[in-house]
Amino acid sequence: MSADEQTRSGFAAIRDRLDEIAAQVRDDAMPLDAALDLYDEAVKLGMKATELLETIEEGDHAESGEEAR
Repeated sequence: MSADEQTRSGFAAIRDRLDEIAAQVRDDAMPLDAALDLYDEAVKLGMKATELLETIEEGDHAESGEEAR
């Protein structure tokens, strides 16, 4: 598996986990503390997803001969 494929599969795993978190917090019976813990996890996952997307974009720019911004 290439680095690009690993990055994309990592992004897919993050997206899947975010979907799971969203489903869990929709449950009205979820305690506030648990929902806040999931929110913190979601924020961290979002930051990781942003890093992965930037890695993909940098690779795309390098392949096309453009400089990354």
